[in-house]
Amino acid sequence: MAPWQSNLDRRRYRIENFKNSLKTLLRMPLIMRARLRDRAVSRAPRFKLTACAIFREEAPFLAEWIRFHQNVGFEHFYLYNNFSTDNFRTVLEPFIEEGLVTLVDWPRPVGQLSAYQDCVRRRWNEALWIGLFDIDEFLFAPDGRDVPSVLRDYRDLPGVCVWQAFYGSSGHVERPESPVVEAYTMRAGPDITTAKTIVNPRLVYKPGVHLSKFLFGEGMDTHRRTIVPGMPPKLDILRINYYWSRSLADLDQKIRRGDASTSALRDRDWHFDFESKLNVERDEAILEAMRRQR
Repeated sequence: MAPWQSNLDRRRYRIENFKNSLKTLLRMPLIMRARLRDRAVSRAPRFKLTACAIFREEAPFLAEWIRFHQNVGFEHFYLYNNFSTDNFRTVLEPFIEEGLVTLVDWPRPVGQLSAYQDCVRRRWNEALWIGLFDIDEFLFAPDGRDVPSVLRDYRDLPGVCVWQAFYGSSGHVERPESPVVEAYTMRAGPDITTAKTIVNPRLVYKPGVHLSKFLFGEGMDTHRRTIVPGMPPKLDILRINYYWSRSLADLDQKIRRGDASTSALRDRDWHFDFESKLNVERDEAILEAMRRQR
């Protein structure tokens, strides 16, 4: 390395350190307020664990998704309706009356991130944790423990990143009558994965679709690793089954309704080609976890 290159690298390093120190200094009042808020909420939280999700045309799946997550320890659900025209209100009414669901109409194009931001801003004082994920994603502990008991070991973190296993159609062309978790048991290999985050809502300043940014610290996975591209997933402590396509008929509907996180149109050929890679191995860990719960 030439001497000038070494000097340039050192200068860039010093500038980057200065920027990070300045950001921390400017955020200090916010950090102190967040710590005080967190201490106050931790004494007597209304909910230990809640979920925030935006949905569109998901009426056939809402009840199963809510009951499943209630069974694994979620105590409340903040659901944001994004231009649905199906009978979602009829499905959700019993859960609303039960006090389990807060329904918010959110008629905003590309509304996912703004829904997350609204939820964190409004609900920071209600829950220790808020999981940011979707109606086609099922979060659970493979050993059958309830999720709040698992999260007790991570209260020092601002967010817990949970790896996803991608599930395909399992050969279903049309939607089967059986529950989602029983109908779809074939998934992709570990090379196809992403993570979603359970956030401490007092410490997050920029919620993300997958990973979020925090006033201090960073979200880590359940093995306390920082998420970086290409790292192998860990599905043993917490995991999310991501029923990416459901049936091929459901996948077709998914393509047509668009995405709440981007205005780009969905490419039909790409989606069906990707789905063909999601039926590589059978994985019924979710059913075994449910049996252990019983």
